[in-house]
Amino acid sequence: MVDINALRQKYEEINKKPGGNADFLDKFLMMDEGTTNVRILPWKNDTDGFYAESGIHRINDTNYHCPRVKGDPCPLCDLNHRLWQTKNDANIEIAREIKARKRYYMNVVDRRDGKVKILSMGIKLFSKILDAFLDEDFGDLTDVHNGWDFKIVKEKSGPWPSFDKSAPRPKSSPAGTDAEIATWMDEIHDIHGLVKVAEYETLKNLAMQITGTPSQEASTTTEETTDDGDEDYLSHLKNIQSN
Repeated sequence: MVDINALRQKYEEINKKPGGNADFLDKFLMMDEGTTNVRILPWKNDTDGFYAESGIHRINDTNYHCPRVKGDPCPLCDLNHRLWQTKNDANIEIAREIKARKRYYMNVVDRRDGKVKILSMGIKLFSKILDAFLDEDFGDLTDVHNGWDFKIVKEKSGPWPSFDKSAPRPKSSPAGTDAEIATWMDEIHDIHGLVKVAEYETLKNLAMQITGTPSQEASTTTEETTDDGDEDYLSHLKNIQSN
């Protein structure tokens, strides 16, 4: 008798994409230059919110979620502050490299294929979306019955893409049929689970490798950065420390 379970296992084995990272990246919305239309989905409950926030330290081509997003101390942020305080050009360059870049995640329907994807973005695009929520002509974009699709317009502007022309579609509309909406809500990704903060000792050891001495003082402020390098970030997602 043919072992169906063994055949199923073999089928999954030969059809599996090379590397788990490819499967992981498939969850994310990839945007080319031009216009990408999406529908922002609500979260399953009102407790966590429809977006998740993080800060990413990139050290030696590996990404680490900053503990400060959870209100905990971070040796790399402390080191970043101390390096800036030296006002030494070489130290400031190191500070820029280790600075935690803000990241935001949302579940969206990709109108190109109707699939639920994770929209990962920096401050600029996130601010454009918040502008729409606060605009009296719009409102809750996540309303699946009376919300708005969002048009992401990506243009090349220096080292980072520009999203200045991004805006909601002019008319509100249902996100889809009741059946489509139910399916999408069943398929939303755990964006809050993406933010797995790095261990304090891990970050402390990284700080020691950079400076030779551990971080000694905790600061409450760090220098802000304005980059919005989504492609650069997504290209490194395969190296996120907790995945």
